[in-house]
Amino acid sequence: MSFIGLDLGSTSIKAALLDPASGTITHVRSRPFPDPVPGQPALWFEIDPEPVIAHVRDLIAELANLSPTPCTGLLACSQMGGVILVTPDGQQHRTNYLSWRDQRVLEPHPGGHGTYFEELQRRTTEDELTAIGRELRPGSTPGLLFWLRENGLLPAGTVAVNLTDYVLSRLCGTPPRQEATLALGTLDLQTRTWQHDWFDRLGLNEIAWPELIAHDEPAGCCKIAGQSIPCYPAIGDQQAALYGAELVEGELSLNISTGSQAAVLTSSLVPGDYQTRPYLGGQYLNTITHLPAGRSLNALVGLLGELAAAEGHPLRDPWSKIAEAVANAEPSELSVNLAFFAGSLGDHGRIDRIRLENLTVGQLFLAAFENMAANYELCASRLQPNRDWQGIVLSGGLAQRFPRLRELIGQRLAGPIRMVDAAEETLQGLLRLAKDLIA
Repeated sequence: MSFIGLDLGSTSIKAALLDPASGTITHVRSRPFPDPVPGQPALWFEIDPEPVIAHVRDLIAELANLSPTPCTGLLACSQMGGVILVTPDGQQHRTNYLSWRDQRVLEPHPGGHGTYFEELQRRTTEDELTAIGRELRPGSTPGLLFWLRENGLLPAGTVAVNLTDYVLSRLCGTPPRQEATLALGTLDLQTRTWQHDWFDRLGLNEIAWPELIAHDEPAGCCKIAGQSIPCYPAIGDQQAALYGAELVEGELSLNISTGSQAAVLTSSLVPGDYQTRPYLGGQYLNTITHLPAGRSLNALVGLLGELAAAEGHPLRDPWSKIAEAVANAEPSELSVNLAFFAGSLGDHGRIDRIRLENLTVGQLFLAAFENMAANYELCASRLQPNRDWQGIVLSGGLAQRFPRLRELIGQRLAGPIRMVDAAEETLQGLLRLAKDLIA
């Protein structure tokens, strides 16, 4: 018995065969995520969905032919945020996919009182913001729909859906259906239904929303490579990774990779100074996202290698040298704030308290890791002010690669640390879902 696992990320489309009986993931395959549509304004980030559909179809066919038995089902996870507007039958798109990286809501609103995003914030009450889990930011589904509405570009009679469920809808020939973990910033979390009253006040009542179904209920069936494969609705990629990490209530999760998030699970809805997202099994995920991590560290690596690259000698393996230098570095006055990109902890960073003796690669990255550990302590205290977590779950490539970073986190956050060393975190989550389905 085998399943196909599909991870439709923002940089690659990845798929693999999942064998829940043996607990293995095999034949991992990927395709590059298509480039954005060229020639658009600076803040726009649109993707033509047709190449995405073609890549997914090819990956499914390749894996179905490699499977030793007929595929039992297809399980998927997806990048969150963004939106695509499609026909009610789900077989045609009326817009491109407007990615979560699309920042057009930061353009000036014609009303003359700031940006589209600021206007949207003014039209959203505190109760409404709490009801949607405080998931209102540039790139969110409501923000992009609001921009389309204000510019007279909202196609009436269409359905707002995420990209992955549109892909599955096309492959199955069925209307789009969606699972709650991908309804970011659009659900009333208390009732887990669409936030229609707020949509109506924003003028978004010209469009419809897909049917909400459970993650273990097939959304349709695709016929590829001579097989008829049930397709389940996509779940959020963060939720998939944490499900694969077997996160439980009482644990604090720190995922540290290119991006980074802190999160805890709760069985009841507890609003606070964080985002709240639906989780599997009726639980909730309290989380703080967009924390400085690999993307900011890559900026430092790029700076250090800029001259070598300009002379045609790019650094071959800077991270191994950095790991060695950090392991041997002594703490110093050097201070780094990694908020080089706008996120939950600011929109600009800094490097200061520089002295001749501390301006080294080891001490620079040690100071950066100290900043990351301090950020995680701050976020942990926001998520659980009583600091009563029973353990810490570390996942992500950076957490695996740098023992010194793990050590610094352990010094700031009390409790046993459990390291998740899975290479394919989201696919591990889909594998666990497959195990649930055959249990």
